[in-house]
Amino acid sequence: MSKLYGFLSEGDKLFPPMIVVKITNTCDLECVHCPYSFISKQVQYKPVHMDWGLYEKIVDEVASYKNVIFRLLCDGEPLMHPRFADMIRLAKQKGIGPLNFITNGVRLDSQLAETVLESGVDVVEISLDALTQATYEKIRKGSDFGLVMDNVHKFIEKRNKMAAKTKIMVSIIDQPEAGAEMEAFKKYWEQRADKVITRVYTSIGGLVDDKKMKIDDSGDRWPCPLLWRRFFINSRGAAEFCVEDWYSETVVGDVNKSSIREIWSSSEYEKVRLAHFSREFQKVPYCSNCKDWKAREWDNDYFNALSSVLGERIK
Repeated sequence: MSKLYGFLSEGDKLFPPMIVVKITNTCDLECVHCPYSFISKQVQYKPVHMDWGLYEKIVDEVASYKNVIFRLLCDGEPLMHPRFADMIRLAKQKGIGPLNFITNGVRLDSQLAETVLESGVDVVEISLDALTQATYEKIRKGSDFGLVMDNVHKFIEKRNKMAAKTKIMVSIIDQPEAGAEMEAFKKYWEQRADKVITRVYTSIGGLVDDKKMKIDDSGDRWPCPLLWRRFFINSRGAAEFCVEDWYSETVVGDVNKSSIREIWSSSEYEKVRLAHFSREFQKVPYCSNCKDWKAREWDNDYFNALSSVLGERIK
């Protein structure tokens, strides 16, 4: 592998530097940029919360490695998992970190906020996607603008009052519905949160409207960094190589039956990496027509965001 593309260290060859656990595939909202709004209505859709035994297995393995980023998110809202509080407590009790989760903020009430802060979660990201109520309601269908804003502000206040170490980030997607508020959003939240993340709109593997995209998928395509930096586990325990995979088309192993380390180093995973490294994307059907590849940058990703708020270089 070249210095530009590939594993960042010898240790990363053995175990992924970031583990992303999709602990549930359910959500309480139907956002315009998210496939959940229609996938959840399909006949084949089945709501699944990750089994506790599987979660414990994952945590035990991750805990045996140092400085592995552990992210709880999902094809939905992670706070909907009935044992979410137990999940973050267990991860921190096992010494895992940095521990991060992403939420829409609807369920981040005072009680859960205190649990999060007391447990020692390293970073919480709240996806807001708008600054005003009118814009918010166009994007985040089914939510309550007043409730969420109150939850976020009180969460920040509680963190400050408790002098907790948890860092708080808020995020917005640059999409037509929110375009006029991007700068105002950043200005408002930069004075309150630890970091503001602005994301480009992607088609999520072609599942949502690609006409809204501002990124141009022409030019010389580069290998996807996710293949060398992140390991995705869905709510059933299947290991997937793409974050945008909502239909389990990129499965490379089963964490119920194999270890993360075994799957990460497997020949099947290596075949996908080699195809990308060789620019033979057509050898991986799921990747062959990807329109979102420019949004996967090697030098500007979530590692940078975590490094900036935690005050240390993360990978």
